[in-house]
Amino acid sequence: MKKTSCAGEHVTKKLIYWWLLIIISILPGRAMFSQQINVNRIELMPDIPAPYEMRNWKQVALGYDSLVFNLNAQGDYLPLIFINNNTVNYPGHPSFGLHTVVGTPYPNNGEAINVLPAVVGASLAGIDKSSQNGYNWVLMCEEYFNRRPQENVYLNSPNSSSGDDWWYETMPNIFFYQLYSMYPNTGDFKNQFTTVADRWLQAVQAMGGSQTPWHIPNMNYRAFSLSTMKPNPQGVIEPEAA
Repeated sequence: MKKTSCAGEHVTKKLIYWWLLIIISILPGRAMFSQQINVNRIELMPDIPAPYEMRNWKQVALGYDSLVFNLNAQGDYLPLIFINNNTVNYPGHPSFGLHTVVGTPYPNNGEAINVLPAVVGASLAGIDKSSQNGYNWVLMCEEYFNRRPQENVYLNSPNSSSGDDWWYETMPNIFFYQLYSMYPNTGDFKNQFTTVADRWLQAVQAMGGSQTPWHIPNMNYRAFSLSTMKPNPQGVIEPEAA
């Protein structure tokens, strides 16, 4: 498995600009200058409790991977994974999904917010997910990139649309960037890397973000529709999830 940083020559000025705008737009000005206040009762508490035993989180990650990626698992509600041979974005190879909850009534529906971080977590624990038990799980993740001019970003399902919820529509792209940093030469990843940045930069600009003159975008919305290039003002606003 080749692991490299997604910085360097791959990071365009547009990408940096986009992230800066988003970070600045959600940072409350006063919070940047706030100071920690000591609470006497809290100060009496030890920094590290004794006795203390740290759980072996690497072993937990490895155990989780061996369970959820086992296509032959037997038992109630097992297996927790399925192969999708009817791909729409990258029909040249299959994809896969993981059950959102154990015992789901929709065993053939997978979510990017579950699939991609499962591959990321296993990779961080030392597993080469590009070649495991005869499958390239990394390549199979690219099916969640909605390859249509109206979207051209990662969404929670392979055939979805943006404009419903900031969190569900931005997190798959964050997880993809983590995946790209570890497997940059996979499938269409390089193209997706810059395309995702360009699309969300367009969204930032549509919400008033500008470099010259400098202007912070207004993200006080529920979500943003990339197909219409208009924000969704309905429901609970989620600027912190942008």
